[in-house]
Amino acid sequence: MYPVELRLDIFSLLILLGIFQGLFLTYFFLNKENRKLLSNRIYGFLLISLSLLIFDHWLNYTGYMTRVIFIDNFSEPLNFAIAPICYLYIKYSLKPNFKRRDYWHFAFFAFYVFYSFFYYLQTDEFKFNSFVWVNHPNWERIQAVQTFSDDPLQLRAHINQLTLLHFVVYLGFSIREIIKEVKSKSLQFWKLKNQQLRWLRNLCLHFFVVIIIFIVTKATLGRDLGDHFIASYITLIIYLASIKVVNDSLFFKKSNTAKVPEKYSKSSLNESQKDKILDQLNQMMQNEEYFTNNMASLPNLSKKIGCVSHHVSQVINERLEKSFFEWMAELRVEKAKELLSQNENQNITIEELAERVGYNSKSSFNKAFKKYTSQTPTQFKNSL
Repeated sequence: MYPVELRLDIFSLLILLGIFQGLFLTYFFLNKENRKLLSNRIYGFLLISLSLLIFDHWLNYTGYMTRVIFIDNFSEPLNFAIAPICYLYIKYSLKPNFKRRDYWHFAFFAFYVFYSFFYYLQTDEFKFNSFVWVNHPNWERIQAVQTFSDDPLQLRAHINQLTLLHFVVYLGFSIREIIKEVKSKSLQFWKLKNQQLRWLRNLCLHFFVVIIIFIVTKATLGRDLGDHFIASYITLIIYLASIKVVNDSLFFKKSNTAKVPEKYSKSSLNESQKDKILDQLNQMMQNEEYFTNNMASLPNLSKKIGCVSHHVSQVINERLEKSFFEWMAELRVEKAKELLSQNENQNITIEELAERVGYNSKSSFNKAFKKYTSQTPTQFKNSL
């Protein structure tokens, strides 16, 4: 192998910063507190996958890959993991009900990991020639020995087409999940005021842009010559995620600095059981909108999910860091804001709105609404 001159420019710097930022965010999504939420764990896996992918691109773009040629194409299997992870993040953000059959979404990824060893076990000289052919087709190749095929099924020869197909299919699945949720709430896809739905929709749009960049670069430049454009846009996605995390609490709850209440110190619940109860509670609130029941109570909610009240109260206190009544009030106010934002509710009265979100009195509703928004319902409505 001969020495390769390194290419260090604005693209290499931008991508490198994205790698570190992605790993930094991954740590926060997967730390002890935040990984309790299934959607946070999935998003953490998405971030680390994207970070590894653009790290591979960075090594190729700068030429540093020739210094560690034995790991060439180490991230290639992730082409078939990122799209399913993105889809499951959206799915579980909307309905946090884990299903084991969703593991099948990673079947092709798992197969491709093993298939990639046909390439990983090739000699360094062979990998160097592969690097040259993909990134610098005009450069001279070196003599290399190949004892077995690196691509017996010709999958790597069609990696771009397979990757594109994978992304398009899962982008379709993701958009379908969002549209179903939007329709169930009588909202408009392009005029979403629900913070979570807007974020998930925008995530899909970002990956649509990635697909467009992928198609354009492969069609015009060929091979991997334009991958730095894709990596740069992924870096932008990572930084937008960072801004989102800093600006609001869409992902992370307040840090839990208080000790676990003494009354729960002898609780028999383990973390897995708490996760299950929390998922059941979230499902009740998202699918059935239990909080809109004006007779909502902790004993009744506990009965509906088949748990004792003490355990349900513990999960709400520890995981959500609020009481049952605070949680109900917060959900009702968010629902009221959503209803007020819909065109068909322009003439709704405050009394009717209060009743629809679960309050028995206008005064209680006004008090709760102002507590969480610093506005009365009327002021909020007029500000739209």
